[in-house]
Amino acid sequence: MHETVRSDHQPRAARVGDYLLVAGKGYFATHVLTGLETTIGRDPSCDIVIEDDELSRRHAVLRLGPPLTIQDLDSTNGTRVGGRPHHGGEPIELLLGGGFEIGPFIFLVGAGDRAIADEVPHAGASLRVDDPSVDAVPPFVRDVAASMASVLILGETGVGKDVLANSLHQLSRRTGEIARINCAALAAPLIESELFGHEKGAFTGAVGAKVGLLESAQGGTVFLDEVGELSPSTQAKLLRAIDSREVTRIGAVRPIPIDVRFIAATNRDLPAEVAAKRFRADLYFRLDGITLVIPPLRERPHRIVPLAQTFLAEAQRAAGRPVAPIALDVAAALEAHDWPGNARELKAVVERALVLARGGAIGVQHLKFSPRAEPPEPAPPAPAPAAASAPAAPRAPTDDGDARFVATLTPEQRLERQQLIDALERCAGNQTRAARDLGISRTTLVNRIQLYRIPRPRA
Repeated sequence: MHETVRSDHQPRAARVGDYLLVAGKGYFATHVLTGLETTIGRDPSCDIVIEDDELSRRHAVLRLGPPLTIQDLDSTNGTRVGGRPHHGGEPIELLLGGGFEIGPFIFLVGAGDRAIADEVPHAGASLRVDDPSVDAVPPFVRDVAASMASVLILGETGVGKDVLANSLHQLSRRTGEIARINCAALAAPLIESELFGHEKGAFTGAVGAKVGLLESAQGGTVFLDEVGELSPSTQAKLLRAIDSREVTRIGAVRPIPIDVRFIAATNRDLPAEVAAKRFRADLYFRLDGITLVIPPLRERPHRIVPLAQTFLAEAQRAAGRPVAPIALDVAAALEAHDWPGNARELKAVVERALVLARGGAIGVQHLKFSPRAEPPEPAPPAPAPAAASAPAAPRAPTDDGDARFVATLTPEQRLERQQLIDALERCAGNQTRAARDLGISRTTLVNRIQLYRIPRPRA
């Protein structure tokens, strides 16, 4: 590893009462530093014992000083500071926002003027982040952000993993940009060229040299979203880039040094993927310097209404409307939903409700939730035929042309189309009553009937 240490960092004078975060290889613990000297290793006599073959029996000693230092005790695998390995020798001064690494383990010293019991997770706890926004992340996440430790963010689709990655970058004090790479969206034949770049003439169509995304983040952060989707060959090349902090463009001979911090995210169970040999174990341990977990929204009910209010205010300002609070009955309805799509679904529901309200106050009737991804229930019995004097309800598409049209719609559009059909059926084809039931004007209903090619009611 050849990371550079930022010159604006200053040595940190630690105080008794500081704490040490230890994370890596699925392990997490915090230790309050009550003495001026703390030994680390596998031997039971050490102050911090980690039973892993990467550590020597007495591996290193942390001294609070001032100055704060770490000294490798002639260990087998060495101790890395700022990416540089040290085997024995003099104590190494630790810098503000720094830390050190032993094998796959990251060690970060936190400030001693914080309430440890309240703000730092206890040993064995998950590093849970309820609010990933930059102003609301817990203090230990700020310590993680200030380090060079790789971070793995876990959570379901739509929980805000990209928001947390952006918060970590903003809090890192790194001067470069954040390069966001959606590993699932990049086509397999192009992904290596996109990540590592290529030289002119490296392959057919390479009419000029291209800087890869890893290289473009020089001095900043690389965010690998959906990293579990990478192919085995790309995983191997990414591992080399993380270990050496160098990239070699396709068709190039000489590697290019990079100074980047890696953040990865996935909604997959990476340990299970490793066990199934679909994801490299060595790459997993490199990315899993510290794992942060964002729980699904159904486990954070206290966040639903504040998030909804934020999304609503953004949509109201974008539409040029005054910002109005969410009514109590609407808030209760939002909290009652289990949000399988998490924050992304919540945002879509709120924005849709604003459109359906047509400038008025949002009511419960304007909340149109997406259908859950569950097997369909048996269809209800067909309703009795309407009286001869009443207009017939619209028919679902029966010919191939209508079916092909419906297949081109997005899930949200298909849902809205079905809601229009259901309303017309409830109102026996009366468009005025159906529009009132949906909370829209009759003109809007007629326009949407035409837009969605809904068969018009027939007398």
